[in-house]
Amino acid sequence: NFRNIKSMKKLKPGMRVYAVNREKNIALAVIGKKPVENGLNIVVSHIDSPRLDLKPNPLYEDKDAGVALFKTHYYGGIRKYHWVNTPLALHGKIIKRNGEAVNIKIGENSDEPVFIIPDLLPHLSKNLQDKRKLPEGIKGEELNILVGSMPVKDKNVKEKIKIAVLENLNKKYGITEEDFVSAELEAVPATTPREIGFDKSMIGAYGQDDRICAYASLMAI
Repeated sequence: NFRNIKSMKKLKPGMRVYAVNREKNIALAVIGKKPVENGLNIVVSHIDSPRLDLKPNPLYEDKDAGVALFKTHYYGGIRKYHWVNTPLALHGKIIKRNGEAVNIKIGENSDEPVFIIPDLLPHLSKNLQDKRKLPEGIKGEELNILVGSMPVKDKNVKEKIKIAVLENLNKKYGITEEDFVSAELEAVPATTPREIGFDKSMIGAYGQDDRICAYASLMAI
């Protein structure tokens, strides 16, 4: 029964209100009987989780490998080797040049494609990755997401695979390469919450360790 504080003309004891900050976080409050200078109780929890953010202008073509990829930089304390050969989904928002916001969510449904960070095969990694310590088995600059391999048929185009990806994005979402500059896109594991164990006594899910605290905080308020 929380109401947007912007819609309230006057606050009274017992009222439950909320305020949203730039669609990034939310503050909820139960208005007390005494003035704020007498003190207040604060509960703070975060819901952001480790992820891979796309860099500005992330799309490039690796001509040697014959693929197109997104460049990323990781957010939070991740174990980088956990993110290779793992199905990933893309989430976020793109602001087009005309100011229109396009919400992106690709890879969560079974009929949608997923994305992946390719890893070296075991017989190829022995002279590179196998000589590294575990935390650096995969380096941050190697966390590039595979997004396409099919080229356009135009012989006059140099980066045929990159252009094919851009054509696909423009056809489905009406966006261009320049729109990536104003985009906030992140890659996260494309998994659904599942019960764990024969007795189903546990739950495994991406970001649960952070969000379960926020849920408990909300229920307490």
